[in-house]
Amino acid sequence: MDEEPRRDGGEDGARALRVWAATAARQAGGVLRRAADDPVRPAALAQTIEHLAAIERLLPVDDPLRDEFVPLLGVMMCVRLGTRGAADTPEDARLERERALRHLRWADRTRPLTDPFAVKARSALLQLLVPEHCARATHAWSRARRQKPPLRATGPRPPTASTPTASTPTASTPTASTPADLAEAREVLERLVAGPEEADLRGILGFLGPEIGLTPSRSSGFSAPSAGSSPASSPAAAERPAEVATGEPAEDPLADAVRGVLGWAAEDVARFTELMVWLYRTADRLTISPEEAEGEVAALGLDRPVFAPLRELLTGLRSGQGDRQVLAERVRRGAEVARRALRELPAHTPERARIARLHAVLLVWANLLVPGTMDFGELDEAMSEPGPAPEDRPGGPGRLGFEQQLGTLVDAVRVSQTGDLTHLETSAGRIRAMADALSEGREEATLARRALSFGMAGRLHEAVTLGGGLDAADAALTVARELRAAHDDEGAVPSTSRLTAVVFVAQHELALARRSGDLTGLPRLIEELTGLYDTLPPDQENRFALAATLAEVHREQAARDQDPAGFRAAARYLREVVATDVRELAPMLAPYFPAVRVSALLQLTMIEPSRDAADRAVAEVHRTLEGPQPTPHEELRLRYQLGRALLHTARHLDDPDLLDLSITELSRARELIVGGDGLPHTADALTQLSEAHWLRRRRGGPSAGEDRAAGLAARGEALTRISSDVLLQPGSEHGLAVARFGSAQALWLAYWSTVCGRPADAVHALELGRALVLRSGAASRGIPEILEARGHPDLARQWRAEVAANPLRPGSESDLGRATGPQIPGSLRRRALEALGAGSGADARKLLGPPDLPALRAGLTAAGADALVHLVPGQSPGMPGFALILRPGTGDAPPAVLKLPLLTPGSPPLERYLDATARRSRTDADATDEAGRQAERDGEWEAALRELCDWAWPAAMGPVLAAVGPLHRPSRIVLVPCGPLGAVAWHAARTPYGTDGREYRYACEDAVFSYAPSGAEFLRATARDRLPTTAGQVLVADPELSLVWAEIEAEAVRVACYPDGLRYGEFPTADVSDAPGTPEDILAVLPGGGSPVAVLHISCHALAGPDPTRSALWLAAPPAGPEDSGRLSVAHILDGAVGAVGAAAGQPVGAGPLVVLSACETDLSTRDHDEALTLSTALVARGAADVIGSRWAVLDASTALMMAVFHDFVSTHGLAPADALRAAQLWMLDPRREPPPTLRGHLRGEAARTDLDRVHLWAAFTHQGNPSARGTG
Repeated sequence: MDEEPRRDGGEDGARALRVWAATAARQAGGVLRRAADDPVRPAALAQTIEHLAAIERLLPVDDPLRDEFVPLLGVMMCVRLGTRGAADTPEDARLERERALRHLRWADRTRPLTDPFAVKARSALLQLLVPEHCARATHAWSRARRQKPPLRATGPRPPTASTPTASTPTASTPTASTPADLAEAREVLERLVAGPEEADLRGILGFLGPEIGLTPSRSSGFSAPSAGSSPASSPAAAERPAEVATGEPAEDPLADAVRGVLGWAAEDVARFTELMVWLYRTADRLTISPEEAEGEVAALGLDRPVFAPLRELLTGLRSGQGDRQVLAERVRRGAEVARRALRELPAHTPERARIARLHAVLLVWANLLVPGTMDFGELDEAMSEPGPAPEDRPGGPGRLGFEQQLGTLVDAVRVSQTGDLTHLETSAGRIRAMADALSEGREEATLARRALSFGMAGRLHEAVTLGGGLDAADAALTVARELRAAHDDEGAVPSTSRLTAVVFVAQHELALARRSGDLTGLPRLIEELTGLYDTLPPDQENRFALAATLAEVHREQAARDQDPAGFRAAARYLREVVATDVRELAPMLAPYFPAVRVSALLQLTMIEPSRDAADRAVAEVHRTLEGPQPTPHEELRLRYQLGRALLHTARHLDDPDLLDLSITELSRARELIVGGDGLPHTADALTQLSEAHWLRRRRGGPSAGEDRAAGLAARGEALTRISSDVLLQPGSEHGLAVARFGSAQALWLAYWSTVCGRPADAVHALELGRALVLRSGAASRGIPEILEARGHPDLARQWRAEVAANPLRPGSESDLGRATGPQIPGSLRRRALEALGAGSGADARKLLGPPDLPALRAGLTAAGADALVHLVPGQSPGMPGFALILRPGTGDAPPAVLKLPLLTPGSPPLERYLDATARRSRTDADATDEAGRQAERDGEWEAALRELCDWAWPAAMGPVLAAVGPLHRPSRIVLVPCGPLGAVAWHAARTPYGTDGREYRYACEDAVFSYAPSGAEFLRATARDRLPTTAGQVLVADPELSLVWAEIEAEAVRVACYPDGLRYGEFPTADVSDAPGTPEDILAVLPGGGSPVAVLHISCHALAGPDPTRSALWLAAPPAGPEDSGRLSVAHILDGAVGAVGAAAGQPVGAGPLVVLSACETDLSTRDHDEALTLSTALVARGAADVIGSRWAVLDASTALMMAVFHDFVSTHGLAPADALRAAQLWMLDPRREPPPTLRGHLRGEAARTDLDRVHLWAAFTHQGNPSARGTG
């Protein structure tokens, strides 16, 4: 009956059936390629199985299509069995397994050995017959692959239907294999190994054979895999007991001994607990002699003959004697005995919890001996259940329970060896819960809390290592400093705990110094570490860690000072690390030391480069990579470090062979990053690869063109990774620490893309790498809405609830062992970004949204601007810079390129100006400086400024204005100056051909200039409307009463332009101001605050600093606040911007105020010009439509006058802020100027001055924000 439709259809029916069959086969292939966690996969599996089953019923028994469809249907059912959930009944699973077995057995027994469909069927058949054995074999093969990675490996393939692996058993999936299953599996395996050669399959089968008791035989062709140590030939393989024909293990004395100990779990709890505690403690103790170890073990009650195999094993663990692989295999066998016993015990019994703890401590030991020996997924949750008997609590009252201590150890090893961030958060939560449960006041509780603090410090360190935000690094440093302080009262010889705390603090302080660029604390750090080092005995177990840290600090300090003695000191300590014998270390440290040793060797190669050192480094790295890897991403780290050292040595020796080797190693690191094995903060590996290709390109040769393309591509990938890293940071300070690296890469890529004739790529590079902190902040504020739109409402709610600043920052205090939140700092941000697919660079770039050229052109058109100009300096002295000019309405044409020879690094006028500015700023900050000295500095700076303006015209502005062209009106130009060019007042560039009898003509006479941190920020500002000036005003006069003209300026502006404006701060004509003018008062009137206004004028002191926490307005301090609580910093403005800016208090969405910062250095950063994190740009990011800020400290009287004129042009003449600023500056330049009618009193008299055209009196102020000519209404 099943064949009737086929017969009735004749040839057309047969043809249609084959078309259907081909379609179903393609669908099956697509389903098998889907990720295991793809939510669509279960439904697709079910539908495809239905199609295949229907086709099978329609096929005659002799149809050749059955040769394909029977095994395919069996494979698909096998796959679905592995995905069944707990909701499926055991009966459903049993029936489907039987159906799958029928189909797979038919293919196995009827099809040839070389038939590809039969090979797939046999592999799937093994999964059903021996699922646990397949899982272990696959895990072992994956570990072996990692132990000996190929030069250009693609990584282990994901499991497919042709690979004998097994899914995690579910409630409905049978996992125990019967003797009959084992016997059949051995036969199937024999047929598989006699089939086609396939590396992965053959490798897994090599591990599966011993698992199911198949002895290698020459006739079967079965052999062990070649990667790493083969299961048949390794020392560990010799330790495995043989199996009899039934599949049951033969008599195993070690298993008998372990079973004897398991009996203690019910009969002798004290002795069982003593053994577990011994295993737990010896993992962190130095090894002893075999004789001493044997005595310790015998004292545990293991002196009877039946325990001899176990006694021998434990003696080997305690003494460190014997082959580590052999020991690991024996420990694994012992753990497997405990695991089998666990299966037979009911849940929630004391014996089960005790045996689970023994299994856990053995698993830890196995993985300390040979990482990856056992899967942490085998752990039984019963291990965390406290025992009811007093013997289960060896520590006594007030101390942590043994199950808690063991859980902390297991978590530490698990997180470090697997990199499981989810488990890291769970582990940190457990530590907090344990600390909170400890009683107060007892000495035992204090010691326990201190021990937990070490655990928390370790978790935070792992979070940083595995790619957490820098707030986790801050938290780790805070906890470590507290631990160091807690051990300060120790005697002359430091304990291991104090040494660990000091090393931990030093490592994180060095990292903080590197990312902040402030290395002034390194000499103090060297002194502290050297003093501690001199007190250590030669055999101190952690001496190598202190030596390694001292070497790093010495090397960093020596690199800054170019001090040969510092490099020699670093080399001396590094040699000590290299000479350390791993056998002298505690088992907890031993698996991690080889990577430490190799890292020291590579640092030595960097300090003392030679061909012999390079060859030795290559050999050591490869030897280390062939062994077990104790931490995730170990290959990436070591290959990156090796490639970097080889590149340095190749440069030093001019060795092309080493350069090729460097490219090989760094290319492998790149493959790992691209393949998903990378971490945040690994962009430097890609940068080093780019440098290596570029160096080889300069050497010439037939591959120079390929090296050029590869160098540019790698640098672009580095920028993409940096974008992702910045997005991971929760605050502007941390974002800037990461973004600093990106700006240099963006300039490099933009410059060389331009040189290579790719100006569009150059603009893209600049947009990708500039103003990353501002773009990241803008993207972050929209993340909750995106999370909700993509089905993650809980994450959106948590995101909104999390405060921007984490309390655990350097210098803050926290209770030892306790933390303030439920998670590792930054973990919520990471989880949210991963949910949006932005955990990797490419997707982060989509979220950050760097604009393309059409978008930038459209923005220029919308703003009525004539050009967006990126000014790019040369890469090294003597190399010209460029202007990249983008015009509206130019279609698909690339940006115009102007070659600017004077924009070369080290241009004397620019260097002199930057030096004079730094000296002047230091003088202004020093209240004790003599007036004469300050006047001298001012005079030097004014001369440097005039010279800079003379240089700026031929260097850039003259050619740019000529290129934009005469438009019979002032051009409207948006400037994006890059690198140190961001410190130049380009609108004040001048040529000695003035008009109307004046000596100079200034750039602002020919154009309306607006500045922008990047094209993206220009677009964001352009899309923002201006609020009408009548919609509320606030004028802030210097709350510190230290600026003579501040009150006069603010009052004059209020009387002349905004008579209803509120007065904050100190006004001479007001008995009581409307508000004190604290930071919170100012934030309240900004977008997103409770009382936003249309005009905010602030006349006060300000300071530009090297980071966003030190660039600040000096406002009024709250009555009960500390002295610096009156500082409104860039970081506070940016990090406090929450929600949808512009939607508060009913103001139009997207409309923003005019903010005028009549204060010193409010549009200047003393560092990181490419990030452009100034008070002006921060306020634009906060939601202001326009901000007027200053590039340098301004004189009060002239500033007050110009600000009054500016506001007159805005309020009376209705000019847009950029136009009003230009008009006010031209008014200052005009010798025949007339004061506005509304100007009265002192300021009216100031208008008659004859020196107002001096450049330092009028050119300080710049416009940021919306460049359009639309007025404020």
